[in-house]
Amino acid sequence: MEQRTVVRCAEGHLFSTATFPMQNLGTARLGPGRLIRCPQCGRLRSSVPADVSELSGTQLARAMRLEAAEFLA
Repeated sequence: MEQRTVVRCAEGHLFSTATFPMQNLGTARLGPGRLIRCPQCGRLRSSVPADVSELSGTQLARAMRLEAAEFLA
């Protein structure tokens, strides 16, 4: 099964992505945000992993249904 990460874009939209580019490099080197196209507004936005413990079940379910396009760069 594919592992998905729930992320929040700079506009506050929640969605999920199969890959979170360069997540293994750590926040000290590049910071927590990555540029990902938000499926809700369609713009390339800085996105960070969402704290799923603070999300309601409805928010989490909706975020898992909204999937970002695969990272191609």
